[in-house]
Amino acid sequence: MAKYEKIEDDSKLPIKLIRFINDISGPIEKHWHNSIEIVVPLSGKGFAWIDGKTYEYEGMNLNQGGHRVFVINSQSIHSFESYDVPIPYYGYALQINYKFLKSICPTIDQLSFIERPDYQYSKKIKEMIWQLDEAYLCESHYKNALIMSKLYEIVYYLLENISNKKENYIENRSVKNKKRITEIVNYIDQHYQDDLHIQDIAEHFSMSANYFSRFFRENLNTTVKSYLTTVKLVYVKKDLLETDLPLIDIAMANGFPNLKSLNRELEKDCQMTATQYRKMIKKSINYTNSTDLD
Repeated sequence: MAKYEKIEDDSKLPIKLIRFINDISGPIEKHWHNSIEIVVPLSGKGFAWIDGKTYEYEGMNLNQGGHRVFVINSQSIHSFESYDVPIPYYGYALQINYKFLKSICPTIDQLSFIERPDYQYSKKIKEMIWQLDEAYLCESHYKNALIMSKLYEIVYYLLENISNKKENYIENRSVKNKKRITEIVNYIDQHYQDDLHIQDIAEHFSMSANYFSRFFRENLNTTVKSYLTTVKLVYVKKDLLETDLPLIDIAMANGFPNLKSLNRELEKDCQMTATQYRKMIKKSINYTNSTDLD
């Protein structure tokens, strides 16, 4: 079933600020909502999935700009998952009401917020979220005015620095299509370990294989095969990080017929074999633990 997240605003304000402390312990089903969302991982390690693309985040290297901020557009399908690492997940999520944004920027439907992974951008967003959090803790009778001033500053920064006009903008995007593609990607997520074929998935959703393939590409800008491989690799990386299972067991448990097939796809994705990837992430965690003790 497609998941639509209804945003309940804080104290009649057009936002909801959520603090996460080791709350993302398992995969969050892919979902969407009209509000935009800013996610700020501050510690831990995991991945984000946004409209067909997967992004790894690592909030452990505090002195190396390791934090990454994600700005999720209205109606973008997304999901986050935290890996089981020694440093627990901690971070913020700020959800901003769509109608409020439209009142400030009537052309918001023609804009999208673009990915900006550079450190200075992330640092600025984090600082503003921290200031917003401090405003929530203010004991003044007029603290809502302070909160709104911080919110306007955040919205201004987003519009001025990371907004971009959409190409081939089509007004009134189909909510029906958004719900259907969400159902499809969640179905694939639940069955990625099986011997899935396009024809099987298409029949499950009462579509022809050709129409299904075209529908999937038009909505996520990727093929079903590429998406399925991406899902498998996400859970391969999770197993490489969290377990000491033999590589062949990890490959077969995640839908790859053999280790050679896994290594071929992993090298395309991150230029490393499974052995090299496991060594790299273990070294990273050991380094972080040693610096924490200093």
